[in-house]
Amino acid sequence: MDTADLHMHSVRSDGEWSPARVVKEAGREGLRAVALTDHDTTEGLDEAFAAGAEHGVEVIAGVEISTWLDSDVHVLAYGFDPRDAALTALFLAARGARRERAERMVERLAELGNPISMESVLREAGDGAIGRPHVARALAKSGQVGSVREAFDRFLGDGKPACVDKMKVTPEEAARAVREAGGVTVAAHPGCYGGTALLERLADAGVDGVEVNHSLHNRELTAELEAWADARDLLKTGGSDFHCPGPFPVGAVRIPYEWVERLKERVAERRAAAAAAAAAAITPEGERA
Repeated sequence: MDTADLHMHSVRSDGEWSPARVVKEAGREGLRAVALTDHDTTEGLDEAFAAGAEHGVEVIAGVEISTWLDSDVHVLAYGFDPRDAALTALFLAARGARRERAERMVERLAELGNPISMESVLREAGDGAIGRPHVARALAKSGQVGSVREAFDRFLGDGKPACVDKMKVTPEEAARAVREAGGVTVAAHPGCYGGTALLERLADAGVDGVEVNHSLHNRELTAELEAWADARDLLKTGGSDFHCPGPFPVGAVRIPYEWVERLKERVAERRAAAAAAAAAAITPEGERA
């Protein structure tokens, strides 16, 4: 059976492999389709598309957007136009906010007696969108903690003394921007946010589907999420959430390709509706109404 992994990260955000290497590995694992879903950036997509053509893997435009709904909630987006101006502006704003956030975390660490330089964080991030893992790696390399996990447990995890909140984009704002760019949105790893408890609010916000299969979802939760999505005619997706070689390798979690086909159908419907709306706004003289 053809399968897909629609949740993977590269060095363009907080992963350890290049987009090309991620896609090449997907081909080796026999995946028919993948989505590169780096955090708040689409800068790795062109490289991923090229690698997909080289290795015979279908690559779907993807991104994981950080949003705020009482707490940090991630929304996956698929099938959008990566060059859409409004969506690009949203990611650029998020990228700037990520750097400011990292700078504030570095300041807090210094206040706590654990100084590291912003330059060391930037070295860890490279060309990627800066996130807490880069701060954690810099702190671990400074020798002040024994591991990245210890950095999160003591300083950088949610509610810890050096943690700083992200830019607060709402799920509604993310869903609208993606919809206007011709794509669809999916609630990422809802098991991390209490399962179905939050999903009704996200559906009300315009999110089109649910990430049913995920490395952190057990069998019972997966079944519950699939039933919840089916009852509401929402899209179903899933993926490994790959970041680096380890417990969640490329293709560790797979979905049937028929789920990808349905996602692509929904994207086509959305783009057709947008084109019709744009055509309806044109007057007989060829000017917009």
